[in-house]
Amino acid sequence: MNADSEYREMREFGDTLRVPPHSTESEQAVLGGLMLDPDALPRVADWLKADDFYRADHRWLFMAIVGLRERKSPCDAITLGEWFEANGLSDAVDRVYLLELASTTPSAANIVAYAEIVVERARLRQTLDVATRMLEACWRPGASSEAIIGHAAHELAAIQVSRLRGGLTPIKPAMSRLFDQMQGRYEEAEKAGKDARPLLGMPWPWRDMNRVTKGLRDGVLYVVGARPNMGKTVFGLQAAIFNALRGEHVAVFSVEMSTDECMARAVAATGMIPHDWVDNPTPYDDDAETHWSRLSDAAGQLIGSTLLVDDTPSITIDQLMARARRAHRQKPIRLIVVDHIHDMGVDEKRELRREYGRIVQGAKTLAKELNCPVILMAQLNRLAGQRKDPRPVMSDLRESGEIEQKADVILFLHRDDYYDKNSKRRGIVDVILAKGRNIKTGENVELVNCFEQMRLKDNEGWGHDYTEDDPRSIDRYVPKSIRR
Repeated sequence: MNADSEYREMREFGDTLRVPPHSTESEQAVLGGLMLDPDALPRVADWLKADDFYRADHRWLFMAIVGLRERKSPCDAITLGEWFEANGLSDAVDRVYLLELASTTPSAANIVAYAEIVVERARLRQTLDVATRMLEACWRPGASSEAIIGHAAHELAAIQVSRLRGGLTPIKPAMSRLFDQMQGRYEEAEKAGKDARPLLGMPWPWRDMNRVTKGLRDGVLYVVGARPNMGKTVFGLQAAIFNALRGEHVAVFSVEMSTDECMARAVAATGMIPHDWVDNPTPYDDDAETHWSRLSDAAGQLIGSTLLVDDTPSITIDQLMARARRAHRQKPIRLIVVDHIHDMGVDEKRELRREYGRIVQGAKTLAKELNCPVILMAQLNRLAGQRKDPRPVMSDLRESGEIEQKADVILFLHRDDYYDKNSKRRGIVDVILAKGRNIKTGENVELVNCFEQMRLKDNEGWGHDYTEDDPRSIDRYVPKSIRR
């Protein structure tokens, strides 16, 4: 007997001995209670579902009760029997059994407690189903452990999240929390001084971004869209590095670049060193000694940070979510950056719009679940560059419908000098606030292109009538390679 046939025989034998987790008594108590007191249904209807019942007749009976209550009809043994008759389901539930349920259930007083037992047993069965599929997948030829574990972790997390109890609650606790938050912010503002505005989240590396967005807020999904060469990778990586160096636990999923490439950019931005020199250091550069000194200092800072990088190509959203959750269990993640959505793995047999929508929804779920900001980089389609005014709009997002709908905040990066080499706004990268709650949409933030060092910086001089020789001139911040 080979290993495969032995495994199948053992499993078949095991299946004959084990019955999936369930509680017939609790299911009967719930259904009997609803027959006695149909008005108890709202106490369980938003979190108890027909599929939670183990027995098929119990599932049908719960659906019948819900159907009758939607019509405001009574739910006794007679009306339920008629419901099954009218829907061609006479054989689904025995009429005698309906009478027994109604007569043996004492009351609906403990219906919530019994329903919780039904749901708990259903969760155990769902967990068992995931484990069974995982076991079967492991025996398939060419199985990938990483893919199996990632998919299983995503399914298990979905089971847990789907059962989070919510519902309508009194406003008093929420109002109390709001008052406490406002009091804390007021005290912070008092300490900071008249001209300072305390942030409501983690900071961006740029002053004006903090001013218009009030920081990177927990639970919020930020989508940053741009055409190639606009600086979206620089933008996302710099935000990640900045907060990692502040001691925050930051995760970067670099779908487009390798970890080595990310580190070269990170050390160039942190040490303010030309990236070309980091990429190909030479002793013949006049500033080689300074570059080495800065590189050593920057590398030390980065090594001491808690920055995490995953450079898996074509990573799926299920894998990404599983890895983020795993890292979060070890130490809470405070920021996630994904570069970028359109290089992630999708099922090409399915509609791409829905596949990208699933990715964005997964990123949004992570933001809420881990209570941290998530920055998701995205490509724009080619239409923007073909218009008379190439500044991006939301319809320029590739497969834009689902992304536009699900993102909490949408930012666009734009460079006039990319389209017009003689632009008077040379070196300026516009951050366009296209969508977002509680932020100034329609406003632009002007950052200065320091791409030679793989970073952006605050604009200290634009908009003033400075001469080119003035030390405050914008040309002071423009890389030599794109100056006139």
